[in-house]
Amino acid sequence: MRSIQSVLRRANDDDRGVVLANVIIFGTVMMLIVAGLLVLSTSGAVKSSNDRDYQNAAAAAYAGLADYQSKISNDNGYAVYGTTANAQFSSTARAIFQGLGPNGTTNPAFVGWVGVPKTGDQWFRYEVDNSLYAAQGILRVRVTGKSGSTTRSLVANLKGDGFINYLYFTNYESAQPSITGSTCTSNYQWQTGVSNTCGYVQFAARDVLNGPIRTNDTFTSCGATFNGTVEDHDGTVTRPSGCASSTYNGGTPAAAAYLGLPALNSNMSQEARADLPTTVPRPGCLYTGPTTITFNGDGTMTVKSPWSRATQYTVVASGASVASDTAKAASLCGSISALQSAAGATIPTLPSNLVFVQDVPQTNSPTNVNYWGTSYPSGYTNTYCNTKVTVSGSSASTSASTTYSNGMGYPASGEWINGGSYTSGWNTYWRTGSTSDTYGCTDGDVFVSGRFSGAMTIAAAGTVWLTGNVTYVNANQDILGLVGQDAVEVWNPAKCSSFSGTSCTNPALLRRSGGENFEVDAGVASNAGTFWNQNYDLGQPLGVLTVKGSIAQNWRGIVATGGGTIATGFAKNYVYDSRFLTTAPPKFLQPVSTSYGVTTQVEVQPAYLANGLCAKTATGVCR
Repeated sequence: MRSIQSVLRRANDDDRGVVLANVIIFGTVMMLIVAGLLVLSTSGAVKSSNDRDYQNAAAAAYAGLADYQSKISNDNGYAVYGTTANAQFSSTARAIFQGLGPNGTTNPAFVGWVGVPKTGDQWFRYEVDNSLYAAQGILRVRVTGKSGSTTRSLVANLKGDGFINYLYFTNYESAQPSITGSTCTSNYQWQTGVSNTCGYVQFAARDVLNGPIRTNDTFTSCGATFNGTVEDHDGTVTRPSGCASSTYNGGTPAAAAYLGLPALNSNMSQEARADLPTTVPRPGCLYTGPTTITFNGDGTMTVKSPWSRATQYTVVASGASVASDTAKAASLCGSISALQSAAGATIPTLPSNLVFVQDVPQTNSPTNVNYWGTSYPSGYTNTYCNTKVTVSGSSASTSASTTYSNGMGYPASGEWINGGSYTSGWNTYWRTGSTSDTYGCTDGDVFVSGRFSGAMTIAAAGTVWLTGNVTYVNANQDILGLVGQDAVEVWNPAKCSSFSGTSCTNPALLRRSGGENFEVDAGVASNAGTFWNQNYDLGQPLGVLTVKGSIAQNWRGIVATGGGTIATGFAKNYVYDSRFLTTAPPKFLQPVSTSYGVTTQVEVQPAYLANGLCAKTATGVCR
């Protein structure tokens, strides 16, 4: 019996040991589970914090981009501010700056972290690349945002909301009074309480506009088709009585803010100064007086400019302008002797640069290197050059002993130019023809034609005359700008074979035949005038005027007469060059003020660490 009890006691002791072991094992497992949960909870908290910093860093970068957009939109000149010191993005892009802010101020975002307003854990900084601004109107900005120890960077291209963004832009939707011969007043069509407002020019049923259009005025349309956006003063397009409805394939017309054309384009002439390395690191070419530019289709152009004495210049301490490095200027712009010769200078089209044609300096300019005083280039006569001569009435047709010329072959032989109005008794009569054009021999006019290859802008203090088709050799690569202070004008001379007194009774076109087409591939702008067809109201109906690019003008230019069918002049075929949404011809005309939008944007590897030091590549170079 005692042995049985002993065995049972031992068995009972063994059960107690097993239970204890089980308790220990279970406790250990529970501790491991709790520890695992603690680790999981802690790692989740860290991940949540990292996610928050990651998102906040991106938000901070976008806030920095908005900050720079605001500054450049409020001040077009802000593009010249920044730094290359410790800013790899700016220095490798060869950006050039005039300081860290206007009027001696400093924008801290150029040199360090700036807090995002109303946050306590977000900062940004940015670097600017303005190397493409003069040539293409593009600013590149690299913005880095920071939150906690996390940084993120993005690169964005900014471009101003300029005229080049539109197929068709006007300040006024009425014709230029000096062209129509009217005594009306240029007011906006939407203005009330004003009198004698010039009449509107409307889009006709045959007109198809393949791109965005905009005006500071109000558009009027009689059944036209709009395949792009339509923006005007108040978002309404007037439909005259009896007109069919217009088609708006680009969306309902919308209101748009005022976009101001500059009064003058003379600031563009500064691009030929060789003494402004900060603002003009690559001077273009300055030509003086009537100049012809013929594109040769092989990347070259032939330039004739008899009044030019210096194509790049420097302003010295006394205020006088002197010729800069003549050998360097000749290699880019042509030698003076060649420019003044009958054959002209054949040179490559300027590489991403500007040609400006100025008036011959006339008064108070003895210190101007291009001043001629009382002397004249070969082939000119004092009688003609003393005044702007307008050939009118029968003089050009019947006075064979007198040769009227601006020295470049204009007016053409036998050309008759409308002399405006004349008075007989109590009545005023308008001579047949569309304007009192002049070919002033000292005007800054440029006569352009040919097949263009390259990237360039031509600007004139007077008129850009399109004497022949101006087309691209490669429509995907070539880009051209044409800016005329007074006008950009399709040369369309007329003649007159019979007169009644001083009025032409039998006008006809001198150089163009019925059905003839004309094409211009360019960004076209006339900041103080218009884009139009000379003598649009004379002769037989022509063909189609094709513009592949964009048109910006102060007044709406006239190219034809007639309603449903063309009576005189050209039908229109305007097609927007969509490349202008992201780039512009070199040194093209800029609005008085504008906003800047993002055209492209991409996230890149972080440029800076949270401590402010630059992030480096595998080779140890700052990104």
